[in-house]
Amino acid sequence: MKKIKHAIEYAAMIALLLPLRILPFRWSVAIGGAAGGLLWRLGIRRSVSRFNLHLCLPEFEGKAADRVLCESYRNFCRSMVEFALLPRLRGRTGDFVEIKDLEFLQTLTTKSVGALMVTGHFGSWELLGAALCEAGVPLDFLVGEQSNAAVDNFINNIRASMGAGIIHMGVAARGVIKAVRSGRMVAMLSDQDAGKSSVVVNFFGHPASTPQGIAAFALKLKCPIVFGSIYRVGKTARHIVELEIVFDDYEGLPEKKEDAIRQITQIYTDRLEEAVRRAPQMYFWAHRRFKRTMKYP
Repeated sequence: MKKIKHAIEYAAMIALLLPLRILPFRWSVAIGGAAGGLLWRLGIRRSVSRFNLHLCLPEFEGKAADRVLCESYRNFCRSMVEFALLPRLRGRTGDFVEIKDLEFLQTLTTKSVGALMVTGHFGSWELLGAALCEAGVPLDFLVGEQSNAAVDNFINNIRASMGAGIIHMGVAARGVIKAVRSGRMVAMLSDQDAGKSSVVVNFFGHPASTPQGIAAFALKLKCPIVFGSIYRVGKTARHIVELEIVFDDYEGLPEKKEDAIRQITQIYTDRLEEAVRRAPQMYFWAHRRFKRTMKYP
């Protein structure tokens, strides 16, 4: 029964993508935006999104808050369409993505110094990784496994087609250490509730369970941590990527490992908060970010 369900899910996904693969890229992205607006009107996770936005940015109220959230849904669906159509952009992501301050990453690559890159569910985060790969950054993604094997293969094949290496969670420690020590950069998302294997830091002034993997790897490898953010230009298919080293000083950390992990995690979490404050409509508010530390309606 499970195999049948997964086969139906995969077939439905491919059927939805077929017309988008035929249309001009910008038209397909626009259709994604329209689909996001429909999801908002249907009320999918609306209460969760409103709770998160009110908790983090209470200055947005009523219709103003709903406008931000509706655009967040639109951006999410545009971004998913962009990810699904990445193979069509092979060799020309530069037509849609402008990368600022890329030189320091290229310098790290030249010196064979690896790094960890952290971002969140912000903007078109998969396009961010693809654009860096096409700009010559040796990049691996640390990825979880989807329950549907066919969907999981489809997603990872898209990533690999753009030049990204894939490190699965099951071999995370060995894969990340090997990649960074060989001069590659490993990208991870770090803004979802991490359950028991987490560290609690502040996000918009509220306690939030956060993955501690990046900080733990950084402590072991003593490598730079890069924060990457990608901003959509209006409602178009154009983007601007900003990159910066947010941590590389290991001398002043607390002696206790758990305190050092918390301090490092707080640093890049603060940087994500800055990006969200700058463009709240780019953030994916619909996930239960405070699942372990807050009671959702």
